[in-house]
Amino acid sequence: MSEWMVTTSSAVVLDESILQLWLLGHNVDQATILRMPAIQPPVPSRVLKSYITSQYRTYEMMHHYLHHPRHFAGQFMFPLSQSAKQHLIERYYSFDEAVIREILGKKLSSRTRKDLDEVHEKTGIKLTSCRRQFDNLKRVMKKVEDAEGRTLIQDIEHQFLLPHYLARQYAHILFIADNKLDTFRKRLSCYQFTDFEYCGAVFMQYWTASTMDTLPEFDPHLAQDVRDLKSLILNDRAVLDEFRNRVSNNLAQSAHPPVLERIQSNFKVVLRNMLTVGCMINQQKEVRNIFVEITDKLVDAFLQVGWSPVDMELFYNGLMIEFHNTTSLTSRYRERYGTSWIRLVTGIKLASIRLYRQPTTQSLLTRSFTR
Repeated sequence: MSEWMVTTSSAVVLDESILQLWLLGHNVDQATILRMPAIQPPVPSRVLKSYITSQYRTYEMMHHYLHHPRHFAGQFMFPLSQSAKQHLIERYYSFDEAVIREILGKKLSSRTRKDLDEVHEKTGIKLTSCRRQFDNLKRVMKKVEDAEGRTLIQDIEHQFLLPHYLARQYAHILFIADNKLDTFRKRLSCYQFTDFEYCGAVFMQYWTASTMDTLPEFDPHLAQDVRDLKSLILNDRAVLDEFRNRVSNNLAQSAHPPVLERIQSNFKVVLRNMLTVGCMINQQKEVRNIFVEITDKLVDAFLQVGWSPVDMELFYNGLMIEFHNTTSLTSRYRERYGTSWIRLVTGIKLASIRLYRQPTTQSLLTRSFTR
């Protein structure tokens, strides 16, 4: 006689508005109060509370599965379409930028998790929601630490079934966290999560080694090339003078040339500051301060000269173009270091223009262009 297993299930109804309240950390009573004004025609509060309780119960049952998205996508306990499962995964792993800004660059440790009370107080986001976002970050970090055969973004997409845009954001956050890049100095308080996330993307694209395993690391070969360039350009007067003159002429020919006088007299300082940033990328202690170095030594310098982001872009583009035309630097060196020079300048250009932001008056007064 054959044995049969019979299962029955009813369709799961997901209410997006209630899901949002659950993700934000509101309890049933709070959710009932928040939803009541929007219900038309009005219903008794006990009816709405019962409905929200049922929704919350469903989400709590899904909670464990959502920690393992691939398992959740393949389970049959909750009769949901694949698109509905995908939506739930995306919503569960979404985050509040204000919360991530407060933990960005910190070690994802139990101590940091205990300090989420401060994040809750500063952002007004419910503590349960702060913890969910922190735990999601830590879960993704742990899962991808030993990834092989895929890029970080690809592995996050594969392991957690996240859409590409969200996987990219997680990758950039984890890159900043893994390298412990400091985002909490006073000079950096004017920047938002999106500014740092953008810079993380730039660093990953232009300044990391090409690797398909684990978290990407800053490229030590690029750093060594920059050290060589620092010596070749700054220690040879003929190379420096020709390079400065070529860049100045390049800028003078632009449709709206920036004011050149002060940048010409401080060309060596700006160049040295750029090369110093490039040299630090494979030094663990120094690279933690890379955001401060870029703002202090480059952004603030251009602010004092009175240049706009457009002027900065013209300057950086001139640096890339005229490097290859500077004949005082032998062709062997220009060919040998050309790619590294483009990688360095492109990364600095994109990051410094994104971080172009006026600091407080007091902090700007304490800085010197020739610092």
